[in-house]
Amino acid sequence: MDIGNKLAKLTTEQKVRLCIDPSSLRISGIPEEGIPGMRMTDGTSGLRILDVPDPDPKQAVFEQAINSSFDTEDALAITHPATCFPAGSSLACSFDTDLAQEIGAAVAEECKSVDVGLLFGPGLNTRRSPLDGRGFEYYSEDPVLAGDMAAGMVKGLQDNEVGACVKHFVCNNSNYLRTITDNIVEERALREIYLAAFERVIKKAKPSSVMASYNLLNGVQAAENKWLLTDVLRDEWGFDGVVMSDCGAIKDYLKAYKAGIDYEMPHTKIGADKYIAAVESGEISEEELDMHAGRILSLIDRYSRQGKEAPQVDFEKHHALARKAAAKCAVLLKNEGKVLPLSGDARVAVMGSWAKNPVFQGTGCAIVKAKTVDIPLDEIRALCPGALYVTGYSDPAIPREEELCEAERAAKDADAVIVFAGALLPPETDDYNRKNMDIEPAQEALIRRVSAVNKNVIVVLSNCESVVMPWIDNVPAVLDFWYSGEGFGHAAAQLLFGCANPEGRLAVTMPRRLEDCPDYLHFPGENHRQLYGEGIFVGYRYYDKKKVEPLFPFGHGLSYTEFAYSDLKVTGSIASGGSVKVSVTVKNTGNMAGSETVQIYVRDEHSRLMRPVRELKAFRKVFLQPGESRPAEFELDRRAFAFYDPARKDWTVDNGDFIIEAAASSRDIRLTVTVRIEEEKEYRPVYAPDSHYIEIYQDPRAKKILLDTYVEWGLISREALTPEAETKICNSFWGIAQHLDLLVPYQVTEEMVAELVRRLNG
Repeated sequence: MDIGNKLAKLTTEQKVRLCIDPSSLRISGIPEEGIPGMRMTDGTSGLRILDVPDPDPKQAVFEQAINSSFDTEDALAITHPATCFPAGSSLACSFDTDLAQEIGAAVAEECKSVDVGLLFGPGLNTRRSPLDGRGFEYYSEDPVLAGDMAAGMVKGLQDNEVGACVKHFVCNNSNYLRTITDNIVEERALREIYLAAFERVIKKAKPSSVMASYNLLNGVQAAENKWLLTDVLRDEWGFDGVVMSDCGAIKDYLKAYKAGIDYEMPHTKIGADKYIAAVESGEISEEELDMHAGRILSLIDRYSRQGKEAPQVDFEKHHALARKAAAKCAVLLKNEGKVLPLSGDARVAVMGSWAKNPVFQGTGCAIVKAKTVDIPLDEIRALCPGALYVTGYSDPAIPREEELCEAERAAKDADAVIVFAGALLPPETDDYNRKNMDIEPAQEALIRRVSAVNKNVIVVLSNCESVVMPWIDNVPAVLDFWYSGEGFGHAAAQLLFGCANPEGRLAVTMPRRLEDCPDYLHFPGENHRQLYGEGIFVGYRYYDKKKVEPLFPFGHGLSYTEFAYSDLKVTGSIASGGSVKVSVTVKNTGNMAGSETVQIYVRDEHSRLMRPVRELKAFRKVFLQPGESRPAEFELDRRAFAFYDPARKDWTVDNGDFIIEAAASSRDIRLTVTVRIEEEKEYRPVYAPDSHYIEIYQDPRAKKILLDTYVEWGLISREALTPEAETKICNSFWGIAQHLDLLVPYQVTEEMVAELVRRLNG
């Protein structure tokens, strides 16, 4: 498409039509000018699209509209069937970017089959709190893991001709009064934690679009924030795609367009009228409108499905992929006494209605009308024909004594008991956050009752976010699937009976109790404000720094085999744009083939600013046969050693020794090596007349200049400048100008102080 030529032929109204949703999840086409439209849809776990004609906003009826939903039976009845893959919180546990890319490719095929050109996903907001109602859609508490997994998903989609829209930009970390809550976040935490995952996916995978979030950020609505959408996203990171609003996220239409929004959802007559009037009055220039409309045309040109053949989807193949993914994402949290895997001829009792009616996905706009759903009980009986089923609970919210008594009787006669349990989400309202971290009440009661009479109770979890486990000491094994999609039932059976080896690792820290969470005193905020008081210490960064023992640490996950690490090597330099190469050899020392996720952490113990104990900088999954060994190789660039210094408005590396750690989790460090990191240009402080001696003394060069100048001015002789005298000077609590004015007001002038500052900064 010759975009310049197309724009020249369009009227102002036509250009505005391109930039505002015409009905529901559509980009308007302009057939009279040969411009096709484009269909868009939700989907962080797979395709979710209504199989109905496009609604006409002019015919909207309020009473009908307020009764609309995504996940009621009526809504699902008109939703197009699709493959339900693991939710983001589950997929991230695979630590497998190739798997994310494979799923992205499959979702792209299903999108194209219904003429969808753009998918609203992946979601990669930082999982700051386990109470966040949207947390199941997001990847991790760590930006490296979240960014790399999202990059895999984006590549899978876009390499197969479907655009990706990464969301929600940024700090959409709570769903209580989400459109009016002001998230107060210091710049360093923004840069190192909340923006970092988005920066990573944008630079690695170049997504076609970014969705601005609902919330305010430091006093400015995210969808109207020029610093965020233009200064950082475009000017710093080089993003050249479309920036769109979340549905109904814009309050000041013109401010949003000026800030960098290219496309607004949903359809708004008020917004369109204001846009046209602003262009006609000159408040918004024709060139600005052309810039926004031009980006939309580029998106249409690349991803519109109009006139293209719709592929036939191999749903059996995609279901097999969903099964494989669910198995790769499951995390074996505990396996005391190696109670797992189970034998197919064991007397097994399966308990809980979720074994027959599995919970495998979230709610709201992320819900998928699953094409095929594996039933855990059926899959278990395929491997263990004699498995007994006991209801245990018919309603997970209500413990019933008769059901618990029946479960106790069955548990006494079983070799092992499998309890299906987990946590549901609240209804999606303006307070969509969870109220606690508990599993469902009837499920907890069931676990306690049967574990009192059987020592081999295995808990299989399906949870939207992290859960607390006050019953953990009563059970020897816990297998956590999170919300792992339609293949959950098959994967559960395969893992429980040893047909597959668990290889998932936790993408978040699981706390022992809610009160241990880093954001406990601040979530979800008050008076429409939420303070991110923990700063950069999110997730494992907080638990490590505060020496708080988690229930299970970030990166944790057990296997049915064992792995040994050896031969950690580090070479290279970050000077002149280079990188540091890391290699470590991993050996499968057990009796079963399996995958180990090698995690590389960096420790900086000499930084001028406070830093976490360790930070994940790279990871790689290595599959090994028994007895096989293989090197895992990594490359760390400058950013792996840098922190963001708000005083300098830049990423900074303090020259010195860094510790590279090869680990199986954030608390299971296998090997370490110390490496000297030096940049060609060392960053130095900027000094001012009110700079303090303690700051200057930390810089040997500046300290020498200061003291040499005092000797030159005759304030102190060289002989009198003993270490004791140097200490007395440093002990002053005034800045240099105030100190000199106080001690020698007739000997030092403002001009002399200015010259001293010039020398210090030279």
